[in-house]
Amino acid sequence: MRCAHRAGWDQRAGEARCNGCGVRRFTSYGALRPPGLAVAVATARTFLVGHRADRAAALNLTRRRPRYVGV
Repeated sequence: MRCAHRAGWDQRAGEARCNGCGVRRFTSYGALRPPGLAVAVATARTFLVGHRADRAAALNLTRRRPRYVGV
């Protein structure tokens, strides 16, 4: 269904609904996060695990058979 939402919006508490298709937009959304910036916690072990995963993914991509599209 393709609706351009030209029928207008019905405003309700914390949301708006399209009068044409009924899709909802949340108007008073707030993320649930404590104030302040998040602290990044990384150890040498987590770095090595991530590094190994990146290397394995790159190696896996190089071993894939090439797919030619649109020739």
